[in-house]
Amino acid sequence: MMKGFSLSRPTQILIGANLLLGLVVAAHLLLPAQPGAANAATTDGGNAALPEFGDTGIAAPPIGQLVDMMERPLFFPERRMPEPEVEEAPPPPATPLRLKLEGIAIAGGSRVAVLLNMNGKSLLQLAEGESHEGWTLDTVTSTSARFSRDDGQTAELSLDPRGK
Repeated sequence: MMKGFSLSRPTQILIGANLLLGLVVAAHLLLPAQPGAANAATTDGGNAALPEFGDTGIAAPPIGQLVDMMERPLFFPERRMPEPEVEEAPPPPATPLRLKLEGIAIAGGSRVAVLLNMNGKSLLQLAEGESHEGWTLDTVTSTSARFSRDDGQTAELSLDPRGK
């Protein structure tokens, strides 16, 4: 005959206690306690001190009440919104001097440069101090003309010694 499986009495008691504890935990998980009079905090008069929320939701305040919070945000050191960074557009690229010195006329007190406009292939006559496309003719010598711009650029044109 085969002997059956048996447990000692203390082992049987521990298994029973664990089963009972498991049933209690399962009951608490499956059937949570309902808020009621037994769970409410009471004041000296027996009235509930804390409201029960139940199905009522908490409504957000109107935006008009949040204006001060928007003007003084909590997470900035000075409690002011930082000013947005203004990115300045780079200045447009300077137009190059598109002139060719063709001749110089010096008579009396006036100095004139005769120039070929490379854009339109037309002749220009500029006296000292006159401007063309943002370039000002500063000085005229017997062999060259010096131009400048407001941004500090300068250019000097010389006569072609070969006459071309």
